[in-house]
Amino acid sequence: MTMHAYSFWSENGTAKGNRPPLTSLSLLPDGRHKDELEVLFHQNTPIEQQLVIADRVLAGVQQWRDGIAEYAEQERTANDDLEAARAEIVRLKAQAGESE
Repeated sequence: MTMHAYSFWSENGTAKGNRPPLTSLSLLPDGRHKDELEVLFHQNTPIEQQLVIADRVLAGVQQWRDGIAEYAEQERTANDDLEAARAEIVRLKAQAGESE
């Protein structure tokens, strides 16, 4: 079975988990129940298997988050470098104007 669900996350998006015995994970991209995705375990899924699966999901989400953080840092670094280069150009132009 293949499931596809698409929704855009907003700043109000949330993820909520319910504890055993009715373990579930709810993703609400807009913070409301309009576009909710809820993932459940079969009733007879052993708790240790639920933990293994939850760890795998957590690792995937952590990898996703770390990729976003890395990209954000690269963007900040690039913007800082660009601003420093512009300041250096202004300084060099001013210096060149003084020596004329």
